[in-house]
Amino acid sequence: MNHQVRYALSALSIAASVSVAGPANADVTISGNVSPQNPSDPWDLGLSQLVVGAGTVEVTHGGTLISPGASVRGGGDAWFGTVKVDGYGSTWVNNGTIELGASLIESWLVVRNGAEVTTDELRVGVRGSLGDAFVLVEGYDATLTSRTNLSIGHTGQGHVELKQGASIFSHNVYIGGVGNCTVCGGDVAITGSATTWVSTGEFILGVKTGSLLNIRRGQLFTVGARIDGDDFRNSHASVSGWGGTWTNQGLLRVGANRGYGTLTLGAYGTLVTEDTEIHSELGGGFIKVNDVYASWLNSGDVTVFAIGNQSPSILVDNGAFVSIGGLLRTAPTVGGYPYPYLGPSVRLADGDLVAGAMEVAEGDFDLAGGRLEIGSFVGDLANMQGGELSVGAVHPSTDIAGSYSQGPGAALSIAVAGSSALPLLQVDGDLDLDGALEVRPADGAVSFEAGDTVVLLGWLGDLTGTFAAVNIALPLAPGLAWDTSALYTTGEITVVTAS
Repeated sequence: MNHQVRYALSALSIAASVSVAGPANADVTISGNVSPQNPSDPWDLGLSQLVVGAGTVEVTHGGTLISPGASVRGGGDAWFGTVKVDGYGSTWVNNGTIELGASLIESWLVVRNGAEVTTDELRVGVRGSLGDAFVLVEGYDATLTSRTNLSIGHTGQGHVELKQGASIFSHNVYIGGVGNCTVCGGDVAITGSATTWVSTGEFILGVKTGSLLNIRRGQLFTVGARIDGDDFRNSHASVSGWGGTWTNQGLLRVGANRGYGTLTLGAYGTLVTEDTEIHSELGGGFIKVNDVYASWLNSGDVTVFAIGNQSPSILVDNGAFVSIGGLLRTAPTVGGYPYPYLGPSVRLADGDLVAGAMEVAEGDFDLAGGRLEIGSFVGDLANMQGGELSVGAVHPSTDIAGSYSQGPGAALSIAVAGSSALPLLQVDGDLDLDGALEVRPADGAVSFEAGDTVVLLGWLGDLTGTFAAVNIALPLAPGLAWDTSALYTTGEITVVTAS
């Protein structure tokens, strides 16, 4: 049974169980196997732990529940355990740990419509349970706060759904089971505009077992997050939908444990990071930004550690946008893995890749299409397919510490702001030309006059070939023209009087 069907059936079961509960108090009600059995308002349990077996606790209409710890287990083969806190002003304060799970049936915590639940620790899916534990936080201003650790599927099956403007505030978050746990696993869904999860401590997706994180139109804020996998058990995160955003402060590590962990940015999804590391074994760790209006904005450095690549560790495709403010670097993983080199770590197929600098091993970057703009590139840059190397739009110039080759279907686009004595594209090695050269005005470009010179190209090695097409779209006054006769000798073009 898939999770959506399970959610729907369980929601109907919750409604049915609540409908038969007899109110012991106007704002706090219990039914079934619940301990203790003396609800009041506020219902302060003192030193008595709340235990919910095959029963229900419901806090509504501004009611209050105070407990020193809670276990929501479910029981039997036909009824599950539920705590439901619903409506503005309805509150559950737990000064200890809430555990959900440990039965063959489902356990639920439901927070809805402005209600608030606060606990020291929350464990969703415990004790090797064959049943599933669920947390649903739904509706504007509904809030769940975990002050210390929030574990989802740590020693059982755990599921958390945050939707429709609700919020979760947490410190440490651990999604996925510990070692040697055959029934462990966790998944999280964050959906809907204004839906927010803020985590201030560790955030690990896939502690030891494969786990899922799906952000669709919601927002997640983390610090030093990790997407882990182990022994080929992959953990996967996805971000999509208008306003869907994952913002991570500090270092984001993808595939942090054994090189298995993945992140996909779908249509309109956004990832905002400071620094990022991708660890990939046999292509098992990657970030794919491969749908319309998908974007990854990384202000610092990105490093890819990969071995035996069967697929790229970074893929930009389908018109997506990636901006890396610092250095994009690839470094083959070393130490005990006899895998052959199988393919590039970074592939730009369609879209935009903008980086302050790139430093890649030979053959580790595939410029198959799209637009590349970089301040500097260490290595030989091959633009032999359908890609565009853009110069001058974001960075004033581009330096290639190696050779540059351009095929017949590729293009070099240079944005020019005014006269320049230094090359806008400087190649320290050989320069092999074909395809198209597009020269266009940069933002704020000045007007050109007779005698003005722009040095487009510079090279220290040999120059072979010529551009198949040259289009200079820089505006000139009537009677002036561009002289390109020195383009393949000194790399410059000059404004002259039209003949």
